[in-house]
Amino acid sequence: MELIPALMIGLGLFIIYILVIKNSDKFDDLRVPKNIILALILIGIGSYVIFSAIPSAVLMKKLIGLVLTLLGFFLVFKFPFTNEYNRGFEATGIFFGVVILIVGLIMLIF
Repeated sequence: MELIPALMIGLGLFIIYILVIKNSDKFDDLRVPKNIILALILIGIGSYVIFSAIPSAVLMKKLIGLVLTLLGFFLVFKFPFTNEYNRGFEATGIFFGVVILIVGLIMLIF
């Protein structure tokens, strides 16, 4: 069941890649907008089919896990290097960042 929406999303992204990135110097004003609209429709339908099969609680858990993972990644790798504002809080930021990163990854994966 997941194969068909994945193929639709992959085909849509491939069409956009071929039209926009590979052939950016040879745009055809009549053909390109139609194909881009077709690709966006394929991506939209595929995304709808995938996300309609997932319960909303699971989807919300994965989104919260993604946000926590990004926040933890920021705290671990970016926060300690802004020394003029955060003098003395490097170790605390890394500690909380590692904890938030691990919790976010657990929520995202499981």
